[in-house]
Parts: sequence; structure tokens; C-alpha cells
Amino acid sequence: MGISIRCWQEGDCRALARNADDPRIAERLRDTFPSPYTEEDAAFFINLARRTTDDSGWIYAITKDNEVVGGISLTFGSDVYARSAELGYWIGTGYWGHGIATEAVQQICERAFRETDVLRIEAEVFSDNPGSIRVLEKNHFIREGYFCQRVYKCGRMLDSVLFACFK
Repeated sequence: MGISIRCWQEGDCRALARNADDPRIAERLRDTFPSPYTEEDAAFFINLARRTTDDSGWIYAITKDNEVVGGISLTFGSDVYARSAELGYWIGTGYWGHGIATEAVQQICERAFRETDVLRIEAEVFSDNPGSIRVLEKNHFIREGYFCQRVYKCGRMLDSVLFACFK
């Protein structure tokens, strides 16, 4: 299928903006994800991602056949959470339902468990995002909790679901 994760590159701005500029993506993510998503937003984000050190986390592009189609990140915990990490990801809507996110999540989790001291990776998704829930389930994440009216997004309260996988 040609799916890989890699560091963001300066030349990724146009593809990032093209794939991220869809309200259906932004409504499934935290409010720090811009909507609309411009090339200026993309340049700012890529600059930030390229400055992020491996000690704090990984911020990668997801590519299909060398074309950027989404993003994935792993934020490492600190203090008593030093052996845990938080996973986040998104895929351009034109690529939904093709197993791309499933493969990218598998790759980043395998790398984290192989190359770091992380023992637990968790992800919190909005309950109305069955595609993302399925991505986690296919990667052997276990549903740990259901939080009623946990987030305020797009003018309404939403439930969220916490998933985790372990080394």
C-alpha cells in the first residue's frame, strides 16, 4: 500500500493545507487544529514540528506512495507519566476508509515500543468518530473509559472514549 510515517519537510506545506482544510477533520480534533487550514497554518505547523525534539514527542507526516495524506503524533509523558504517551492522528477525507490511519498507528506504536521506554500509549477520541475508534481497535487498543459530555466542540457537548495499548 506504500504507507509510511516520516518527519515533516518544508515542501509539505501545500499537501498539508490541501488535506487538512476540511471542517470534517477539524470537528474531530482539538481546537488547536485550525479551520479553515491555510498554507500559512501549514508552514507554521511544519516549522513547529521540525523543532520538536525526540525527548518531548514525535510529530510525523503520514504518506501514501510518498504523498502527504495526514499527520500523526506521539507526545511523551513526564514525571509519573514518563512511561506513557498520548497518540493523535488525522487523515485527509479523501483517504478515509482505506486503512491508512490503521497502518500509520501500527507503525508509530511499534516504533515507540521498540525505541523508547514507553509502556503505555493512549488515545482519546470523540464518541461520534467510529472510524477512529475502529483504527484503535484494529491496533489492539483496549477501551478503558467512556466520558459523558467531556468536551465542548462545535457548539455542543460531546462524549469521548479513552483507549490504550501496552507493550
